[in-house]
Amino acid sequence: MQQLFSEGPPRKMTPFGRRMLFFGILGCIVFLILFFNSFAIVESGHVGVVTTAGKVTGEMQPGMHLKWAIVQHVTKMNVQVQKDQTTESAATNDLQDVTSTVALNYHLDHSQVDNVYVNLSPQYESTIIAPAVSEAVKNVTAKYTASQLLTKRPEVTDDITKLLIGRLQPKGIVVDQFSVVNFAFSPQFTQAIESKQAAQQDAEKAQFTLQQAQLTAQANQTQQAALTPQILEQQAIEAWKSGAKLPTTVVGQNSIFGIPLGQ
Repeated sequence: MQQLFSEGPPRKMTPFGRRMLFFGILGCIVFLILFFNSFAIVESGHVGVVTTAGKVTGEMQPGMHLKWAIVQHVTKMNVQVQKDQTTESAATNDLQDVTSTVALNYHLDHSQVDNVYVNLSPQYESTIIAPAVSEAVKNVTAKYTASQLLTKRPEVTDDITKLLIGRLQPKGIVVDQFSVVNFAFSPQFTQAIESKQAAQQDAEKAQFTLQQAQLTAQANQTQQAALTPQILEQQAIEAWKSGAKLPTTVVGQNSIFGIPLGQ
């Protein structure tokens, strides 16, 4: 019994056994890779574009899905409202340089996500949206003078929005809102605008002062025209009756302090 359970020298693994162990480990690794690549998870707010051997074959909605490992690939496209803010330089109709900071809110049309992937590529922000915004801003800016950009900002915004809708919507990109954040002009033009505004304010103040002086003069003229000798005499008599003291010095005939008293 002691000989049966006695420890002997360790047995060496044969070359065949080593090969079997290697292929077993390799098989487990391949299985795990294939297993985990057989599932695709699409997050909320995205649509998965399915390509099979490089060809678009369908779409996946948010959730977990099965797919062919290695053969199929899922590209997640964001269909939420996204914001792109950029700065564009352009020239106005009166040849003033202006730098416009603009913001575009947009989202992909759910029904055209596969077309966007095929025709525009997943990098559509840089290849389609950015050039479209730059072109629209430059085209519309050239139609207005520098001062009109400030006084007609809503019209400028509407014109750019219409151009963007016509350019992007047929490609599956929906324009939700476009806004002009800021117009920045050259320092010389900005100083000229400030000087003009100051001069306009001074002119308005002077005009207001003149109008007030004219109204005061007109009121005085009306009052003087209304104070006839008869009215002055009547006012003096009424004051006398109410207890007012008569003056002790009379200037001229039939008058007190120049106010006629009549006969």
